[in-house]
Amino acid sequence: MRTRSLLVGITLLGLVGGAAAAPPDEAIIPFDKYTTEKGKTLATMFGSQLRQILNRVHNCRPWLNVPKAGLGFTRAVGMPGDDRYLNIWVRVHQTTTAEFAGLSTERRASAMFSRHGVDLLRQLAADDSIFADPALHGYSVILSWLKPNGGGANPEKEETLGVFTDKATVRAFLAKRMGGKEFVERATIVAFDGSDRLGRIPLEIWEDDFARTFKLPNYEPEDKNVRC
Repeated sequence: MRTRSLLVGITLLGLVGGAAAAPPDEAIIPFDKYTTEKGKTLATMFGSQLRQILNRVHNCRPWLNVPKAGLGFTRAVGMPGDDRYLNIWVRVHQTTTAEFAGLSTERRASAMFSRHGVDLLRQLAADDSIFADPALHGYSVILSWLKPNGGGANPEKEETLGVFTDKATVRAFLAKRMGGKEFVERATIVAFDGSDRLGRIPLEIWEDDFARTFKLPNYEPEDKNVRC
């Protein structure tokens, strides 16, 4: 299938190069950064679950780095109100091949979300107690990666995609009761080229089992109790 072959152009750097992940005590949004009672309540109730999510991503997805304040209960970019999303932001370690660089911005974003975003949504939505809390509106994933010819770790040389979706839609999509097209139609999608906001871009989602099948050579999780 042509869409799946597009991902051949993404080669992971794994543990080599790129910006370092934030320490666990910095990767989770601090309590004092929440400005509403809803955000504070969610952060208080589910602090241990956030640490579990972070630990699993850190140990089982070493090609993804969660930066400072990259995990917590945030609001959708530019949206009014106080709808809270369980959000994770990651930087993807990769080197860019000519094939990946030759794709349009939309196709690069689609490839990244199909490979990493869907898997991260699965990690976020796995906890039934968080899902059941009426204060939680949905789940969101933000992915950043070096744009072609970007070089270095300067955020101005990154491409970023954010996908925010209500929790019922996420669960239906992950359970394959909803297709990718309908999921995208229901999602709030934002993209950035460096600091320049591109707004909503066309996004496609296709099957990619990379996260569940790829094994980094000679890598062992730091936490031996985590089952990847």
